[in-house]
Amino acid sequence: MTQLTITAAIASILALSLIPLSIQVGVKRLQTGIFFGEAGNSDLARRRAAQSNYVQYVPFFITLLAICELAGAATWLIASAGASMVLGRSLHAWCLLATNGTGNARAAGMILTFTSFALTGGYLGWWSMIAATN
Repeated sequence: MTQLTITAAIASILALSLIPLSIQVGVKRLQTGIFFGEAGNSDLARRRAAQSNYVQYVPFFITLLAICELAGAATWLIASAGASMVLGRSLHAWCLLATNGTGNARAAGMILTFTSFALTGGYLGWWSMIAATN
């Protein structure tokens, strides 16, 4: 039986990281009484952006990472892609929440996120071509 130990560890970190992002949105909603949308509140908009952007990238990445691990990708590739995603999403969220949402940290977060997708997507593209010829 193949075990997805690295994927499980990365997925655990990413899942637990979503909790504070979600709590920050909920707390701001309670403070402002805005329970749907943003009603022009820029702080709530940034908090929602950090949470929703995280949710847009992370689930698909975990799926790709699991397929890579099942396909026999090298441990370094799986761990590097996972670490890149964790760091990338952390930098991106931090920049949205702790600054005005612009700056090098946000750009670095996106570069790391794209690096994670390039590693996993690139590996799976290569692996699928090799597997198809066997």
